[in-house]
Amino acid sequence: MDKEFSEKELNELAKQLSCPSGKTGLAVAEQMNKSNISMTLATIEESDLKDGQFVLELGHGNGEHLDLIFHQALDLHYFGLEVSKLMKEAAERNNDVFLINEWATFSLYDGLKLPFDEDIFDVIFTVNTIYFWTSPIQLLKDIHRVLKKGGTCYITFAQKKFMQGLSFTKNEFTMYDDNDIVTLISKTPFKLIDIINKSEQVRSKTGEVVKRDYAIVCLEA
Repeated sequence: MDKEFSEKELNELAKQLSCPSGKTGLAVAEQMNKSNISMTLATIEESDLKDGQFVLELGHGNGEHLDLIFHQALDLHYFGLEVSKLMKEAAERNNDVFLINEWATFSLYDGLKLPFDEDIFDVIFTVNTIYFWTSPIQLLKDIHRVLKKGGTCYITFAQKKFMQGLSFTKNEFTMYDDNDIVTLISKTPFKLIDIINKSEQVRSKTGEVVKRDYAIVCLEA
């Protein structure tokens, strides 16, 4: 039987999903990695990484998926950005080999401004973070700034209808469907290439088994 969560517990879970912290944050991050891994892998596969590319991920969590990225191509240069200090430190612990060999770099940012020069990255991707963007148009414009001309950005998110059925999304979350994304992207310099819709059976953060509909949005700079 699934556990019943109080309103306070659900609010705390929402905050932890937005920006994990403390001992609870580590446990939430581990669960996030397990529940997000199929979406992350699907996004990585869609990105069709090529040898030598510069790759940026926004919201990498504990970083346990990096080996999947480095198996896609040779001589990749991975950069990860997080708003959570706890997740940055966890990712560094989990990927010491990649750090030692200078294949990966992890940094903190404020969720608005990317700490990079223009025209750096070939591919940028992010999975299940768009709900927490405080200024999505501003962030998308900055993502466009650091992408090379013709570079691609992949934004993966669970559909609004699915998210509205979860018990912990009342606070902290801004939810989207395909139409919302089309409207959002139209206010940025990006060209919308495709929206790939997928579905899967998963166990939610509160233990419920649910059908998750999600989308991978492909943008071009």
